[in-house]
Amino acid sequence: MKDDQGVIASLTGIATVSEAGALLDQLANLSSEPSLLVIQAGDALTTCIPHFKHWLARWPFVQILGFDLGQHAAQIHAFFDAGGSDLVPTELVGSAALKTYWQAKIQLVETQRRLLKMAARKTLQPVAEEPLAEPSLVEDLALGAQVQKQLMPSQPLTVGNLVIDHEVQSRLPLSGDFVQYTRIGAHEVLALFADVSGHGAGSALVTVLLHEHFWDFARELMDEDPAGLSVLLERLNRRLCSAAFEHHATCVLALVNLRDSTLQYCAAGHFPHPILVQNGEITVLESSDLPLGLLESKEYDAQQLELAAEFKLLLFSDGALGDLPGNSVAKQEAELASFVKSDSGKIEGLFDRLFKVSDDRLADDRSVLSLVRKV
Repeated sequence: MKDDQGVIASLTGIATVSEAGALLDQLANLSSEPSLLVIQAGDALTTCIPHFKHWLARWPFVQILGFDLGQHAAQIHAFFDAGGSDLVPTELVGSAALKTYWQAKIQLVETQRRLLKMAARKTLQPVAEEPLAEPSLVEDLALGAQVQKQLMPSQPLTVGNLVIDHEVQSRLPLSGDFVQYTRIGAHEVLALFADVSGHGAGSALVTVLLHEHFWDFARELMDEDPAGLSVLLERLNRRLCSAAFEHHATCVLALVNLRDSTLQYCAAGHFPHPILVQNGEITVLESSDLPLGLLESKEYDAQQLELAAEFKLLLFSDGALGDLPGNSVAKQEAELASFVKSDSGKIEGLFDRLFKVSDDRLADDRSVLSLVRKV
């Protein structure tokens, strides 16, 4: 830490001290909210880990970064279990690019704070009053939407014969729907699909946390002895329960192994249920009845099933049900399953094909994640 102490200390909003005892004393009396807490591996991290939950409750947007944890596997697991945000990439340690890394992290935190203030102003504004026309408000919305878009994939992912793609249509500039996917090693693909309660800035802030945990999950699944999907989802649930967001989220975490043709998934209260079509048959993937962020002790079970040579797996947020025919949710879900069975699963134009009529006036965010494998 000493080589970078000058760089870190020169950036506003970072609280960092070499010794753990000094850090605890400084944070106990800190008047302003830090953006980053950078903690080095070793005794400093061991001392600080029990305090993570208190810090996150006090400063919900703070980034807790682990420094120099590259060879400390046990401390890495303890760091994330306690609520740590991210690890400083080993290749950046001691490099000129480290300052850019700090600045990018600070910008992310400051954007979250601006969005929260914006949401508070809108909440306190009387209903009959004209909407705020401050240029800064419009800029905040535009910046927040841009940041959120960058948190999700910018293009489809193709692995062998499998194509993964998505679309998010937001009711407001900021969305509570979140999608992410990536390749894990040579033969596996990890995907996360979530629908955060509420609308606007508050829900969007939770998607930042989902983004961070997704990439933590991806790194862990590449370990020689990775944690199971249920352990990963339970960890995310504890983090949401301890955060000060006051939002919960339905979620599906899925791992596709193309070599073994298997699907592992763990779902938390997600509806409509994911729909798998293979061999001409529809399989509705069941979910736990409790979303993330409601009960810290909740356990989630992972499921595994075989995949055919060709299959379609589509996941929708509940906003996709609103414009479907049927006078009950069960009939709307059946209509959705029938559509998935007959449709190609190609993302381009999917909502137009589903709803027959295009309507930009959305009652809710609506999103879809598509995984299609063809021979």
